[in-house]
Amino acid sequence: MRIAFLVQPFDRVSPPVEGGSLAMWASQTAQICSRRGHETFVFGNHGGFFRERRAREEGVLYIHTPTGLNRGLNRVYGAAKRISTQAAGDRRDLPRFAAAWRDLGYAVAAQRRSRELGCDIMHVMNYSQFIPIIRWLNPGIKISLHMHCEWLTQLDRDAIERRISCADLIVGCSEYITKKIIDRFPQFESRCVTVPNSAQVVEESDRGVTDPGYVLFVGRVSPEKGVHDLVKAFREVLRSFPNARLHIVGDTGSVPYEYLIGLSDDPHVTDLRIFYGKELDGRKDPYLGFLEREAGEELGKRIIFEGGMPHSTLDGFYGRAALLVNPSLSESFGITPIEAMMCGVPVVATRVGGMTYTVDHGVTGLLVEPADSRALASAICEVLGDPERGRRMGEAGRERAIAKFSWEKTTEILLDHFHRIVREEGRTKTHG
Repeated sequence: MRIAFLVQPFDRVSPPVEGGSLAMWASQTAQICSRRGHETFVFGNHGGFFRERRAREEGVLYIHTPTGLNRGLNRVYGAAKRISTQAAGDRRDLPRFAAAWRDLGYAVAAQRRSRELGCDIMHVMNYSQFIPIIRWLNPGIKISLHMHCEWLTQLDRDAIERRISCADLIVGCSEYITKKIIDRFPQFESRCVTVPNSAQVVEESDRGVTDPGYVLFVGRVSPEKGVHDLVKAFREVLRSFPNARLHIVGDTGSVPYEYLIGLSDDPHVTDLRIFYGKELDGRKDPYLGFLEREAGEELGKRIIFEGGMPHSTLDGFYGRAALLVNPSLSESFGITPIEAMMCGVPVVATRVGGMTYTVDHGVTGLLVEPADSRALASAICEVLGDPERGRRMGEAGRERAIAKFSWEKTTEILLDHFHRIVREEGRTKTHG
């Protein structure tokens, strides 16, 4: 097969891909597809206006379409949207990022090139508005829409139904996402499948030596990740374990309001509005400032903000951790628990979204209710206070992660679904 992966317009996929979870997903999956004999292409963007850029690595051709024209089209269409109550057939209640005209130039450029390359499948990340235009420009290609968020179940139902009716495959990154899509669009159940997110298998020889009391958070430092609950909980943990340390690893930057907070009907998520609408002081993200004030005198001593790190360096943090904590209030999958489990690290996480499917409560870690800092503190203390139990959880987590969430395993699942929809096309043509 000849497979094209179309990443989100803002994701950077210049090899080697180090940042952006979806860009990494596309790159890693494409490389495995290539090793299994498929022609693979990853489409991304760059800021120029005219010349396409290409790079090849690990058998994958990365094609970067110029996006300067796309940005211009976004402005033109956006102005038309404001003047008109309706643009390109979409209802006015769709947010700008989900409108049919948004990033249309990027999708058209990628699809034109994929057609010239004779691609059999176009695998689109999150952006459902790309599906109808791809179908219109290339009626014969198979289209797979891969959802790593809840947009299909949060945006206008009629608009989304029209879009996904053009897709041959609708992929959820977790059983949580897939089930929500099926519940809203039962007529498309036969097209809906789950391909879980993945993590790199860490060899036994590469696993680090656990540092007792080393508590780790890895992820974007953004309100929906619940870091404020974790910092509050950790101040309680220090009363029982005064030598414990919390290391917070990740870039600071709140997810745009309209992408998540403005769409959710979960009260734990909508309550996060208090962290939005505040002006930056020119130097520091306001959410980070709130966290530092919450940390108080422990900031820099027992609560350490490490900042963003290249993904290739994270194993060093996981290797030292006595446990990983993911206190998210919204999580479609939750990749950091899987990465920790690959390193034999027990997990404390909230009973939210995809993590309810990945963390086996009492076996690979502990699950607590979201936005409950006392329950979070209690679970952290429970693991820190019983290192042998933590070790057993870590080993069970590693076995589970290798069996279910390795790159090789999940790519195999995806390829099985690709083969199926291509075979179905072949049978249709034969019978026709």
